[in-house]
Formats: sequence, structure tokens, C-alpha cells
Amino acid sequence: MFQSVRSNVRHASHQGMFASVRRSVGSDILLARHGSAISSMRLDRANARVVARLSDGTFDSAPNLIDPELHMPGRLDDDAKLIAAVCAATVGLAAVMAAVVGMVFSFASPEQLANFTAALGSYSAGM
Repeated sequence: MFQSVRSNVRHASHQGMFASVRRSVGSDILLARHGSAISSMRLDRANARVVARLSDGTFDSAPNLIDPELHMPGRLDDDAKLIAAVCAATVGLAAVMAAVVGMVFSFASPEQLANFTAALGSYSAGM
């Protein structure tokens, strides 16, 4: 009995009234506006809108696309600051590492450089 109830619930959740249109922006807008008062929804592809028929017989529609020119505050501004800080830290670290390598090679004797390159030549990935 529990197996059949579980499969019915799973089937109902996948095949609900909004299953075909639920994944769109317009359906989210209409559900926020009207909730359970929606009796059916359809996607108007020609006008890029979702049209809902309400329980009182009236219709409402919402755009199915978010305008790419729409500025959403905080969406990219905070990320840009973080990315700029990470890039600056990475460039700074690379500059310090390059300076250290340059100093090591400029202050090392030819004998030390030969030992260093020999040690690097014998390195294998299995170590």
C-alpha cells in the first residue's frame, strides 16, 4: 500500500498542473501574483509570454524573459570587487615569486645552479 501511495505522489509531483510551464520566468511571476487562483497556464511563444487563466475566468500574462539590459543591484557589483581583489592578489604573488626566482639565479654560483638543474632533471612525477 505504501509503495502505491509513494508512486502516486511521485507521479503527481512530476505531472502536476504546472509541470509543462513551471520552469519559466513568466510562470513564476504569475504564481507569485495569483497562487492557487490559477486554473491553467499556457506558453505563448510568439509573444514570449506565459498566459494564465484564473479561477474567475479572467486572464493574466507575464513576460517569459528577463531583459538582459535590466540592472539587478548587487548581482555583479559585489562579484566584480571580489574578482578584482583575487586577480590583484594573484598578480602580486606571481610578481613576488618571479622576483625570488630571479634573485636565486642571480646570487647563486655556477656550481649551485648546476646542482639545482641536475636535481630538477632527476625529478620524476612518481616521487
